[in-house]
Amino acid sequence: MLYDFEIQRVAEEILKREVERVLLQFPEGLREQAFGVVRELSRRVDAEFFVLGDPCYGACDLPLWQAKSLDVDLIVHYGHSQMLEVTELPVIYVEARAGIDVEDVVRRAIPLLRESKKIGLATTVQHLDQLSKVEKILAEEGKEVFTGRRGTKAACPGQVLGCDYSSPLSIVEEVEAFLFIGGGRFHPLGLSLATGKDVVTVDPYTGNVRRIDERDRMKIAKKRWAAISKAQQAKRFGVILGLKAGQRRLVTAKTLKEKLEKRGKEAVILCIEEVSFQNLANFAEAEAFIETACPRIAIDGIEELRQPLLTAEEALVMLGEIEWSKVWLGTFGGVQRPTA
Repeated sequence: MLYDFEIQRVAEEILKREVERVLLQFPEGLREQAFGVVRELSRRVDAEFFVLGDPCYGACDLPLWQAKSLDVDLIVHYGHSQMLEVTELPVIYVEARAGIDVEDVVRRAIPLLRESKKIGLATTVQHLDQLSKVEKILAEEGKEVFTGRRGTKAACPGQVLGCDYSSPLSIVEEVEAFLFIGGGRFHPLGLSLATGKDVVTVDPYTGNVRRIDERDRMKIAKKRWAAISKAQQAKRFGVILGLKAGQRRLVTAKTLKEKLEKRGKEAVILCIEEVSFQNLANFAEAEAFIETACPRIAIDGIEELRQPLLTAEEALVMLGEIEWSKVWLGTFGGVQRPTA
């Protein structure tokens, strides 16, 4: 297997806990190996396994009510490190570290870093084991390398989450650019937005290397400012309360509703588990939406949605209570989200 699913550890935990029914949760990128994981676990323990087919966006997205409805005894969550401290059901987190060598693709990315001497490193949990090797490669090229401290939500130095870039932010004043190791554009784009620095991203799965720079950041910033400006004209707001286990911010939603009503706006709290076009489109009376769940839902946008969709921080910009220049830190820095 490309990833370490820690089959033996999970099997031992199942035996130790004497559980009979287990719900396995995989993010999209790991689902192609779900059958193999069930096969290997079934060879070791006599338990009933269920695999969740709904989307999984991170460690904040635990399937607690689904597990209750299936009467399972244990949740095994793959692909992320632990975020929630207390849950209603026992949860085993399996980080699924990737067994792929990143040396070749990192060396091909070095020309994109030629103008920068001080480099910050960042990655997802799958490639944390590779950071020491990457640091040596860059040091051989005369680079000064920084990793940063442990994050607010991220468990390890150098680790980033879609909503927490506090580890790289701890070294943002010391570095000139960042090197990100991992698949896709989601995390490196968030890293660039959070830090305001260029990010060279290396994808060990495809071999692609590219640089995210000021043009990419400005493109997103213009879209976000346009959404804020459009929302300023709205009179009726849907304030979205996320129902996922780690995204439920009732105080934030209620506070925003009160702030809007004090300014003569009409606001209704919409309780939604999956914030999607299909779930928002029928609220035709709403002239704008504010979502208090994962900030990346609004930042990355929902195609076809005609109304502006703001983050909680952007709503405070719209209301004149926070400066636009502070939005990125509040959104991606892993700090306490403002509610007052």
